[in-house]
Amino acid sequence: MKAYRMEELTALSDEELTRREESLRESLFKMRMKLAVGQMSKVADVSATRRNLARVLTVKRRRDQAGK
Repeated sequence: MKAYRMEELTALSDEELTRREESLRESLFKMRMKLAVGQMSKVADVSATRRNLARVLTVKRRRDQAGK
């Protein structure tokens, strides 16, 4: 999985960030299920997805803090 760059994420709108967050959460859930069943071939994708989700949440949190 390709890592998101912070510059790319800060350029996105709030709605797009929320969509990416939902998408990442869903794919992380599916990856965990595949990992539990033993169908996952690239285990590193799980940690990459978690990092990307953390990046998205960080950008959203910074925007919330800047708005207050």
